[in-house]
Amino acid sequence: MLRRVRARSDDRGFTLTELLVAMTVFGICVAMVFGAVILVVRKMDDAQKSADAVFTLRQAVAQIDRQVRSGNVLYSPASEATAGCFGDPTANSGNCMRIFTQSNGSEKCVQWQVLDDPGQPGSKLLRSRSWEPMWTTTGNVTGWSIVARGLRLDATNPFTLNGALTPYKERLLDVRLLAYDARTRSTVSVQSSLAGRNTSYGYTGTDCTPVPLP
Repeated sequence: MLRRVRARSDDRGFTLTELLVAMTVFGICVAMVFGAVILVVRKMDDAQKSADAVFTLRQAVAQIDRQVRSGNVLYSPASEATAGCFGDPTANSGNCMRIFTQSNGSEKCVQWQVLDDPGQPGSKLLRSRSWEPMWTTTGNVTGWSIVARGLRLDATNPFTLNGALTPYKERLLDVRLLAYDARTRSTVSVQSSLAGRNTSYGYTGTDCTPVPLP
């Protein structure tokens, strides 16, 4: 009988207070683990967004590089504002440019522009479009394509053309694009100097005019 009584007293389990304390400690541990996981995921997401932004800008510069290297006429971005910068009366000189190029084996006029992003106030976007030199007859003009978002502007223009005064001689195009890095909360610069070929083949410099309306 004594053995049975002792066995029953040793197998009495947890009290309600002990159970509540154990559940509270377990809940705190789970919250700490989930908090650490969420923090790691956010850091990884910021790093991925930063890498994606820089990669997108590098891809855009590589595309511009191909067009410039095959360019017959490079127009000065500093003069584009006088033409309304492709129909944008609020644009500044140096934020847009034109290239008459033979990239991919066909002659076409290409435009690039950095402007306000209506979907992200305080941010800029990079867009591009192209058209055939005889677009007034054929009507072949592509729509604007957004290449990159989340850009920034500073005192230096995104596009600067250096070199000969005529639009069909050897030129050097400086491209400088800025993206906001959410991970470091700073601005990252992607820049390159692109050399255009010596295109003294009788081009008049009016090959990409008139400019289609936006």
